[in-house]
Amino acid sequence: MRKENNIHTQCPHCQTIFRVNSAHLNIAKGHVRCSRCHSIFNALNYLTKESSQPTSHSQLADVEVHDLSDEDVYKSRSLGSFLFWTLIVIVMTGLLVGQAIWLLKRDLVLQHSDLRPWLIRFCDVLLCDLPQTRNIALFHVEDHLIQVHPTMENALQADVTFTNTATFPQPYPKLELTFENTEKNPVARRVFTAAEYMGSTDNLQEILPNASIHLRLELQDTNDLIEGKELIHGYRFDFL
Repeated sequence: MRKENNIHTQCPHCQTIFRVNSAHLNIAKGHVRCSRCHSIFNALNYLTKESSQPTSHSQLADVEVHDLSDEDVYKSRSLGSFLFWTLIVIVMTGLLVGQAIWLLKRDLVLQHSDLRPWLIRFCDVLLCDLPQTRNIALFHVEDHLIQVHPTMENALQADVTFTNTATFPQPYPKLELTFENTEKNPVARRVFTAAEYMGSTDNLQEILPNASIHLRLELQDTNDLIEGKELIHGYRFDFL
């Protein structure tokens, strides 16, 4: 009777080498379960030569390798498929949630003190620029003075300094000047665009964090606001 040659396969999990034969490999298309660590692997993918002096990490074993039934193989493949699609669903859900947050709360994300540094690093890698973001409440008037113009008739001269107190750059805001009577009712209002109060839009960049801007504005035809050499109404500055 012809003796069937033994073949050797190595468990990829515990590194144990087993003697198997063609009968083992023909069952369940080579899928077997390791009798030591009980891991499932395909013996055909891990065929090896017998070592003359096995190491402690890879010792030749005479124990039988337990063949898997078709049901075992199906369960193994089903588990792998389940884990794969679960991961895909988690990733896609995360992308959809991130997209929704970006569309609905873009400024909140761009202005977040913890998230913004990571977004900057991300854009540095992709060679992109972060979109502009603005929080008007973080512009503060630091100093201001409106007085009768020293050289022009029926005119006022306004000096104002404001600061971007945000931790991120902001576009130049519009500046609104409102004159009020003693009852706090507005009697005159003027809105200045960045181009108007800066004099030009050339190279007009964002205002850096904690940067201050000093402006001098000339207001003509303001005789209704002047009595003698004095401004007769109160005023306030707002940002738009």
